[in-house]
Amino acid sequence: MKNIILICILIILFKTGNVLSNSNIFNVNNIEVENLTSKNKEIQVNLAFKKAYDKLINRILLKKDYQKIKDANLAQIKKLVSYYQVAKTDKENKKNKEILFNVSFNRERVHQFFYKNNILYSDIINTEVILFPLFIKDKKYLIFTQNYFYDNWNNIKSDYLIQYTLPVENIENIQKINLNKNKLYDIDVSNFFIEHEKDNITFAIIEVQKNSSKIFLKTRIQGKKINKTLVLEKKNETNNEEFYKKIILNINDQITELIKSQNLIDVRTPSFLNVKINLNKKNSLLEFDNRIKKIELIDNFYVQELNKNYVLVKIRYLGKIDKLINKLEDHQINLTMTEGQWQLDII
Repeated sequence: MKNIILICILIILFKTGNVLSNSNIFNVNNIEVENLTSKNKEIQVNLAFKKAYDKLINRILLKKDYQKIKDANLAQIKKLVSYYQVAKTDKENKKNKEILFNVSFNRERVHQFFYKNNILYSDIINTEVILFPLFIKDKKYLIFTQNYFYDNWNNIKSDYLIQYTLPVENIENIQKINLNKNKLYDIDVSNFFIEHEKDNITFAIIEVQKNSSKIFLKTRIQGKKINKTLVLEKKNETNNEEFYKKIILNINDQITELIKSQNLIDVRTPSFLNVKINLNKKNSLLEFDNRIKKIELIDNFYVQELNKNYVLVKIRYLGKIDKLINKLEDHQINLTMTEGQWQLDII
């Protein structure tokens, strides 16, 4: 009886092994388009496709790669679309002259398009960053109190998918800054964010002068320490608050670019991983099958050997192994190396 069950499961796996994940990364929602007459529905849809395409590549590509393909024509864009839907039509409110579209792009076609144009993309959906902005003005070090950037960072809306968390006020960090005022650029970000040893972190030193601002970013992204210096000129901003908002948006851009650069996926060079799944729990294989489809980095998987005790699976994935391990953990799957063999455990 158990052998019959295993055979049935194997058939399911072979049928579904080629099913790619359907992650949010290639879905673009809430695209606003002017509500024209029904005769112009095609114009509306085409405009929604163009806007969705631009939003997608702006979100997942480095700026230099975005520039390469931002002017793709409508015919090229249409080939990348899987489906679309009208999310909202407000007929009651005549003042609302916009329709919201949701557009889903086909993962395989997008991969082929990127492959043809020699482009790498990044998956930074739901990426979190622990950030502390130190405000220096008129030679005063505004740490928590009267620190505009600390008070308003998450109030400045950005179109990116990074979630910022600012640390709560604590005496230890105040002391660290006060003791290191003459060597702030040498502060070890890992020591400043001791309780966040595995997180992405940014210590932003923002020194605002009369007509400009000097910004120094000390970051640890995906475990790699990266520093970045910016100088922003005060130009068309009529008051300090407008300039401060500009500073926040520019820092957001820089951090996003850094995170993208450390999470690039090359569709030209997939990797393979042989894993062993112990069948010590009921429905282990079905759980594996269900969860693995939700992981965007996994391109495919193949069953190589199956018996009553374990199954050997070859996984074809994109990106770095550390990223894959983190994605698996998000779906309650542990991937560990045991005696030279990768082992996968369903939690």
